[in-house]
Amino acid sequence: MADVPTVTGAALGGRAFASDPGDAEAALRDAVAGWRAGGVAATVKHFPGLGGATVNTDDGPATIDRSRAQLEAVDLPPFAAAIDAGVPLVMVGHARYPALDRDRIASQSQRVIEGVLRGELGFRGVVVTDSMEAAASLATGSISATSERAVRAGAVLLLLTGKGSYAPVYQHLLALAQRSPSFRARVRESAARVLALKAR
Repeated sequence: MADVPTVTGAALGGRAFASDPGDAEAALRDAVAGWRAGGVAATVKHFPGLGGATVNTDDGPATIDRSRAQLEAVDLPPFAAAIDAGVPLVMVGHARYPALDRDRIASQSQRVIEGVLRGELGFRGVVVTDSMEAAASLATGSISATSERAVRAGAVLLLLTGKGSYAPVYQHLLALAQRSPSFRARVRESAARVLALKAR
Protein backbone atom coordinates (compact mmCIF):
# COMPACT_ATOMS: atom_id res chain seq x y z
CA MET A 1 0.00 0.00 0.00
CA ALA A 2 1.37 3.35 -1.07
CA ASP A 3 -1.46 5.38 0.47
CA VAL A 4 -0.24 8.12 2.84
CA PRO A 5 -2.88 8.79 5.54
CA THR A 6 -2.68 12.49 6.36
CA VAL A 7 -6.25 13.30 7.40
CA THR A 8 -8.05 12.62 10.65
CA GLY A 9 -10.00 9.39 10.37
CA ALA A 10 -8.19 8.20 7.23
CA ALA A 11 -10.11 5.11 6.12
CA LEU A 12 -7.01 3.05 5.34
CA GLY A 13 -4.68 4.53 7.94
CA GLY A 14 -4.24 1.25 9.79
CA ARG A 15 -2.93 -0.46 6.67
CA ALA A 16 -0.41 2.18 5.54
CA PHE A 17 3.38 1.99 5.76
CA ALA A 18 3.65 5.57 7.07
CA SER A 19 1.91 8.91 7.37
CA ASP A 20 5.01 10.71 6.09
CA PRO A 21 5.50 10.66 2.29
CA GLY A 22 9.28 10.30 2.61
CA ASP A 23 9.01 7.33 4.95
CA ALA A 24 6.41 5.76 2.67
CA GLU A 25 8.71 6.21 -0.33
CA ALA A 26 11.58 4.45 1.43
CA ALA A 27 9.32 1.61 2.59
CA LEU A 28 7.89 1.12 -0.90
CA ARG A 29 11.34 0.98 -2.49
CA ASP A 30 12.51 -1.65 -0.02
CA ALA A 31 9.29 -3.67 -0.23
CA VAL A 32 9.28 -3.78 -4.02
CA ALA A 33 12.97 -4.71 -4.10
CA GLY A 34 12.34 -7.54 -1.65
CA TRP A 35 9.36 -8.90 -3.52
CA ARG A 36 11.21 -8.75 -6.82
CA ALA A 37 14.17 -10.59 -5.29
CA GLY A 38 11.76 -13.26 -4.11
CA GLY A 39 10.16 -13.64 -7.54
CA VAL A 40 6.88 -11.98 -6.55
CA ALA A 41 5.06 -9.71 -9.00
CA ALA A 42 3.91 -7.14 -6.47
CA THR A 43 1.10 -4.62 -6.93
CA VAL A 44 1.21 -1.12 -5.48
CA LYS A 45 -2.12 0.51 -4.58
CA HIS A 46 -4.48 2.50 -4.56
CA PHE A 47 -3.39 4.93 -7.28
CA PRO A 48 -3.31 7.90 -7.12
CA GLY A 49 -3.61 7.52 -3.33
CA LEU A 50 -6.38 7.03 -0.77
CA GLY A 51 -4.59 8.70 2.12
CA GLY A 52 -7.02 11.62 2.02
CA ALA A 53 -10.15 9.47 2.13
CA THR A 54 -12.26 9.09 5.25
CA VAL A 55 -14.49 6.54 3.50
CA ASN A 56 -13.25 3.18 2.27
CA THR A 57 -14.24 2.96 -1.40
CA ASP A 58 -15.35 -0.63 -0.74
CA ASP A 59 -18.12 0.89 1.35
CA GLY A 60 -19.07 4.06 -0.50
CA PRO A 61 -18.03 6.90 -2.81
CA ALA A 62 -15.01 8.95 -1.77
CA THR A 63 -13.73 12.27 -3.07
CA ILE A 64 -10.17 13.45 -2.43
CA ASP A 65 -10.38 17.24 -2.42
CA ARG A 66 -6.67 17.87 -2.63
CA SER A 67 -5.07 20.32 -5.03
CA ARG A 68 -2.81 19.07 -7.79
CA ALA A 69 0.15 20.43 -5.83
CA GLN A 70 -0.91 18.54 -2.70
CA LEU A 71 -1.31 15.30 -4.64
CA GLU A 72 2.15 15.76 -6.13
CA ALA A 73 3.69 16.48 -2.73
CA VAL A 74 1.95 13.82 -0.63
CA ASP A 75 0.18 11.10 -2.61
CA LEU A 76 2.16 10.52 -5.79
CA PRO A 77 5.78 10.23 -4.48
CA PRO A 78 5.38 6.71 -2.98
CA PHE A 79 3.95 5.46 -6.28
CA ALA A 80 6.81 7.08 -8.17
CA ALA A 81 9.24 5.34 -5.81
CA ALA A 82 7.59 1.97 -6.37
CA ILE A 83 7.65 2.47 -10.14
CA ASP A 84 11.32 3.49 -9.98
CA ALA A 85 11.99 0.30 -8.00
CA GLY A 86 10.41 -1.75 -10.80
CA VAL A 87 6.98 -2.62 -9.44
CA PRO A 88 5.23 -4.55 -12.25
CA LEU A 89 1.60 -3.78 -11.36
CA VAL A 90 -0.25 -0.70 -10.16
CA MET A 91 -3.79 -0.91 -8.79
CA VAL A 92 -5.93 2.11 -9.56
CA GLY A 93 -8.57 3.01 -6.98
CA HIS A 94 -12.19 4.16 -7.24
CA ALA A 95 -12.02 7.55 -5.53
CA ARG A 96 -12.73 10.82 -7.32
CA TYR A 97 -9.96 13.42 -7.65
CA PRO A 98 -11.43 16.69 -8.96
CA ALA A 99 -7.93 18.15 -9.34
CA LEU A 100 -7.14 15.40 -11.87
CA ASP A 101 -10.53 14.63 -13.42
CA ARG A 102 -13.79 16.29 -12.42
CA ASP A 103 -15.97 13.80 -14.31
CA ARG A 104 -14.62 10.29 -13.64
CA ILE A 105 -13.44 8.25 -10.69
CA ALA A 106 -9.79 7.20 -11.01
CA SER A 107 -10.44 3.68 -12.28
CA GLN A 108 -12.51 5.07 -15.16
CA SER A 109 -10.33 8.08 -15.90
CA GLN A 110 -8.03 8.21 -18.91
CA ARG A 111 -6.56 11.39 -17.46
CA VAL A 112 -5.51 9.52 -14.33
CA ILE A 113 -4.36 6.25 -15.93
CA GLU A 114 -2.92 7.32 -19.28
CA GLY A 115 -2.17 10.91 -18.32
CA VAL A 116 -0.71 10.80 -14.81
CA LEU A 117 0.30 7.16 -14.27
CA ARG A 118 1.68 6.36 -17.70
CA GLY A 119 2.42 9.80 -19.12
CA GLU A 120 3.84 11.62 -16.09
CA LEU A 121 5.16 8.80 -13.91
CA GLY A 122 6.30 6.66 -16.85
CA PHE A 123 4.69 3.40 -15.72
CA ARG A 124 4.86 0.76 -18.47
CA GLY A 125 3.54 -2.26 -16.62
CA VAL A 126 0.12 -3.71 -15.88
CA VAL A 127 -2.67 -1.52 -14.50
CA VAL A 128 -5.23 -3.44 -12.47
CA THR A 129 -8.40 -2.00 -10.98
CA ASP A 130 -9.49 -2.27 -7.40
CA SER A 131 -12.53 -4.52 -6.98
CA MET A 132 -15.10 -3.54 -9.58
CA GLU A 133 -17.79 -4.52 -7.06
CA ALA A 134 -16.67 -1.80 -4.64
CA ALA A 135 -19.52 0.52 -3.69
CA ALA A 136 -17.68 3.54 -5.09
CA SER A 137 -17.39 1.81 -8.47
CA LEU A 138 -20.97 0.54 -8.64
CA ALA A 139 -22.24 3.98 -7.66
CA THR A 140 -21.28 5.04 -11.18
CA GLY A 141 -23.15 2.30 -13.06
CA SER A 142 -23.61 -1.43 -13.64
CA ILE A 143 -20.72 -3.85 -13.33
CA SER A 144 -20.54 -4.21 -17.12
CA ALA A 145 -20.67 -0.46 -17.77
CA THR A 146 -18.03 0.37 -15.17
CA SER A 147 -15.79 -2.43 -16.45
CA GLU A 148 -16.05 -1.15 -20.01
CA ARG A 149 -15.19 2.39 -18.92
CA ALA A 150 -12.19 1.11 -16.95
CA VAL A 151 -10.80 -0.77 -19.95
CA ARG A 152 -11.38 2.22 -22.23
CA ALA A 153 -9.54 4.42 -19.70
CA GLY A 154 -6.48 2.19 -19.80
CA ALA A 155 -6.98 -0.57 -17.23
CA VAL A 156 -5.29 -3.80 -18.29
CA LEU A 157 -6.85 -6.16 -15.72
CA LEU A 158 -10.24 -5.95 -14.03
CA LEU A 159 -10.46 -7.24 -10.48
CA LEU A 160 -13.84 -8.99 -10.20
CA THR A 161 -14.54 -10.25 -6.70
CA GLY A 162 -18.30 -10.73 -6.70
CA LYS A 163 -19.97 -14.06 -7.23
CA GLY A 164 -21.40 -14.20 -10.74
CA SER A 165 -19.67 -11.04 -12.00
CA TYR A 166 -17.22 -12.64 -14.40
CA ALA A 167 -19.62 -14.11 -16.97
CA PRO A 168 -21.69 -10.98 -17.73
CA VAL A 169 -18.61 -8.74 -17.81
CA TYR A 170 -16.74 -11.15 -20.08
CA GLN A 171 -19.68 -11.48 -22.48
CA HIS A 172 -20.16 -7.70 -22.59
CA LEU A 173 -16.50 -6.97 -23.29
CA LEU A 174 -16.18 -9.80 -25.80
CA ALA A 175 -19.19 -8.57 -27.80
CA LEU A 176 -17.80 -5.04 -27.73
CA ALA A 177 -14.38 -6.20 -28.93
CA GLN A 178 -15.97 -8.18 -31.75
CA ARG A 179 -17.78 -5.14 -33.16
CA SER A 180 -15.34 -2.33 -32.32
CA PRO A 181 -11.86 -2.29 -33.89
CA SER A 182 -10.64 0.39 -31.47
CA PHE A 183 -11.80 -1.55 -28.40
CA ARG A 184 -10.33 -4.75 -29.85
CA ALA A 185 -6.99 -2.95 -30.21
CA ARG A 186 -7.19 -1.86 -26.58
CA VAL A 187 -7.80 -5.47 -25.48
CA ARG A 188 -4.88 -6.72 -27.58
CA GLU A 189 -2.61 -4.09 -26.05
CA SER A 190 -3.68 -5.20 -22.58
CA ALA A 191 -3.11 -8.86 -23.45
CA ALA A 192 0.40 -8.05 -24.63
CA ARG A 193 1.19 -6.35 -21.32
CA VAL A 194 -0.08 -9.38 -19.36
CA LEU A 195 1.93 -11.80 -21.51
CA ALA A 196 5.06 -9.68 -21.03
CA LEU A 197 4.52 -9.76 -17.28
CA LYS A 198 4.11 -13.54 -17.30
CA ALA A 199 7.29 -13.90 -19.35
CA ARG A 200 9.23 -11.92 -16.74
